[in-house]
This record gives sequence, C-alpha cells and structure tokens, in this order.
Amino acid sequence: MTTHRHNFQALMPEYIRTGVGVALTAGPVLLVDTIAPVAWALGILAVIFAAFAVTVALRQVSVINCTDDGILVSGPVRKSLAWEDLRYARLRYFSTRRDGAKGWMQLVLKGRGVSICIESTLTGFADIVARAAKAANDGGVELSSTTLGNLELLGAGKEVITSSSGSP
Repeated sequence: MTTHRHNFQALMPEYIRTGVGVALTAGPVLLVDTIAPVAWALGILAVIFAAFAVTVALRQVSVINCTDDGILVSGPVRKSLAWEDLRYARLRYFSTRRDGAKGWMQLVLKGRGVSICIESTLTGFADIVARAAKAANDGGVELSSTTLGNLELLGAGKEVITSSSGSP
C-alpha cells in the first residue's frame, strides 16, 4: 500500500488565488457603498472563490491510499474504488500557457457509482496513474486518445494496450 498527500507548498498558489479572489470580490462589498446589482454580483463571486478555497482545503487534508486491490480517499469525504470495478478512466492535461509548457494533470476514475478525481499536485501522482492504467488495461476499459497520449507523457502508456478505437 502507498499513501499519498497534497503538500502545502504545492497548494500554496491555489490558496493565494482564492485569497486574492475573496479579497477582491468581498472587499468592495464590505468596505465600499455599492449599488445592489454590483453588490450581488461581487457577493456571488466571493462565494464561488470561498467554495474553491474549501475544495483546496479538502484536498490538503485528504489522504489517498493506493493498493493492489483499489484506491481509497480518506478524510472529510471518504471514497473507495476497487480496481476490478473501474469502468472509466480519464487523464487530462490543463495548460497555463499557449505553448503547453506549464500546467497540471487530472486523473478521473469512475466505477460503481463512485467518482475519484486526483490532481497532479498529489505526491506520487505518476505512481497512481500507472496503477490505474494497469487496472484499466486489465479490466478492458476503453481509453480516449487524449488519455493515451497523456499516459505516454507520464511514462505509464507502455502498460496500456486499449484505446477508444480498440487498437493499440
């Protein structure tokens, strides 16, 4: 079994973005006399930023255990998925630049009514992706060409022989 956590330094940029977002949207509502439509719009945006801050905090306190039998997310929200129940796997890359040089990856695993989403800020992300790729291959889960390409980028693609078209 391997245990994985998000470290604070990896999540710090997200905490900074949420803090700035809340300050820039809630600040004017609380400190300046604004007209109602503007106050409502800024208030709604402040709530969205605060909700994002909660999701970042949930990621930080969650622990992900990966075993030969499945994956378990423990913390405030508990989820588990046995590898044999895996029916859907998607690995996407989100770029922060036009040239694709910087960004992050997101792994989504689904099966038996459970959906687990893991981002590449997690320690040991590539190991989890490799294990999920093996489970997808063993279970005959069809993977999109985008997922296959991203698996290759991480070096986990050599374990996978299935694709959306059924060809290697």
